[in-house]
Amino acid sequence: MNKPLKKARLALIGLFLTTPAIAEDLQSLYGQWGTEKQCARALITPKGTKKAAPFDIQSDWLGHGDVWCRINWLSTDPTRVVMAHALCGEDNVQGYRINFILDGSELTLVWDLQLRNGPLMRCSA
Repeated sequence: MNKPLKKARLALIGLFLTTPAIAEDLQSLYGQWGTEKQCARALITPKGTKKAAPFDIQSDWLGHGDVWCRINWLSTDPTRVVMAHALCGEDNVQGYRINFILDGSELTLVWDLQLRNGPLMRCSA
C-alpha cells in the first residue's frame, strides 16, 4: 500500500477511535428524544409495518431507527449550542456537523445548517 493511501486510511480509522474529552455537562443530552409518535414508536402509516423511532443520543453514538452515527463532540457547553461531527452509515459513510440546541426541555438537531429535527421531547422510559 502506498504511503498517502496508508496515511489516509489511518486518519479515517483515527476518527472512529477518538473522541475529545466529554464533559459531564453533556449528560443532559443523552437519552431518547422524539416527537410524541416517535417516543411511542407508532406506525408511520396506519397499515404499514415501519415504526417511527426516536433519536438515541449517547456519549459517542447517535441512532435514529436503522441509521447510526459515530459522534465526535466539538463543544461541550450545553448553555450554548453544542456541536458535534457525525459519521453516519456503513457502506457509504457520510459526514455531518450537528448542532444540538437544548432549550428548556426541548431539543432541536440541526444537520449541516440545512435539516432541522425538532423540537423534540425526552422520551419517558
